[in-house]
Amino acid sequence: MQNEISWLNRAQHLSRNSGQAPNGVSDRIAHDSFDHPGLHSQLRRVYTGRLRRWNRREADRRGVICCDPPLGSLIATRANFARLFSLSAPDRMATMSSWVAVSFGALDVRSHEFGADRYEYVVTPVRPGEPVMLHGVGADIWRRLVDGPVADAELSAEERHVIEDMDSMGIASRDAEHIGRIRSVDKPWLLSPIHELVYALLQKLAEESRIRLIFIKGPTLHAQGLRTRIHSGDVDCWVEPGSERRFARAMQAWGWKAATSAFTGTRVLHSLTMRANQWSCAVDVHSWFPGMSVSPSEAFDAVYGGAETRTFASTQSLTPSTEFHAVIGSLNVMRPIRGQLPSAEAVATAAEVLRQTGEIVIEPAATVGAEFALAAPLQAAFPDQRLDLSNATVPPDWAWRLERSAVRAYLAALRIVPWRDRPRVVFRIIWPTAESLRAGPFSEHDATTDAREIRLKRAAHALRELARTLRRRQLS
Repeated sequence: MQNEISWLNRAQHLSRNSGQAPNGVSDRIAHDSFDHPGLHSQLRRVYTGRLRRWNRREADRRGVICCDPPLGSLIATRANFARLFSLSAPDRMATMSSWVAVSFGALDVRSHEFGADRYEYVVTPVRPGEPVMLHGVGADIWRRLVDGPVADAELSAEERHVIEDMDSMGIASRDAEHIGRIRSVDKPWLLSPIHELVYALLQKLAEESRIRLIFIKGPTLHAQGLRTRIHSGDVDCWVEPGSERRFARAMQAWGWKAATSAFTGTRVLHSLTMRANQWSCAVDVHSWFPGMSVSPSEAFDAVYGGAETRTFASTQSLTPSTEFHAVIGSLNVMRPIRGQLPSAEAVATAAEVLRQTGEIVIEPAATVGAEFALAAPLQAAFPDQRLDLSNATVPPDWAWRLERSAVRAYLAALRIVPWRDRPRVVFRIIWPTAESLRAGPFSEHDATTDAREIRLKRAAHALRELARTLRRRQLS
């Protein structure tokens, strides 16, 4: 009975602390209000019914009054493992079957502070749900599946029950050719393990949807020596043009919601921002990159064709080569914002990135049509080359990015939109969706989520902007 009560106390202690981040994690991650997700919620859903039945039976037999433990067997102690699963359910496993580990991203956190000296693996299931943290016997069994296949004949009755539950949770499978089959588990290399799991999940969703995807910017720039900052608050991916909406739909099943605008789905908007509170980071799904004057398909094919392999959460992905990534990183710095040209500091930063990469970067810049946007940093980085950029093509988006007035910027952007889409775009400019309002600058600036209040503030700002534009026209 003493063992019984002490196990319950441990389970309740774990339950109270299961939704909190390990000590020190949030302090290490810049630019984020990092919040550890409820990693045990799926375990609780799977096991609570079984535990309650077992607990009541034991209480009736021993005369012990005890509460229902909320945690599943995968986070139970070794000493209580056999007792926890000594159920009379019939063996539902085929005698000659075998099992493998599957995941849409997994990390070995045994020596990482994210594991809090307790957990061994954090695993994203292959079906929509939150990551699962494993330790003890559950981690041991899952590790065997990673090294597997493991034949059913090699398993005890208790182990079969555990693996069957892992199958229902989406971290084990009988299919040795499963798209999520995992054969090794890497340690985290990003500052935020959750961000690394997001990279892996996006890669797997792209593979499922047969969409070509490449990860851009972020920690890879630091790994390639192209920037000093290590961590990024969001994840940037570039999908083949025309597939961004299909990819966004695949993400929605996992909790992400699109922050749409009037120009969503047009050539004006270069990326679709997806947000999900439970994943603690946003994702920018790019369909093209600002500053490139060639067609989106040409630019994507060029960057994708020269991409290099990089691993995130035990999942192989693609990132741009150093040369193409230097172009992308420099374009990101040189982008005009609300009519403001890049500062001298921005030009110097972009020039240094290009200079570090070497003269080999000149050809990739020409391939994607970035000579106009990068004219100043290219000339500063390679003064001896005497580059002739006088005939460089102006990127289509520069016309509206260089407008200081919001009204004039809208008008310039509308010229890029096909005639058939203009009525819809104009309507959404005037009357955005509530979701678009809450994701916009007025909501962020005033920390309000009331759509009516945001509409009024936005309308007042638009009227003031229109009045200023009309006055400037009269004076000119």
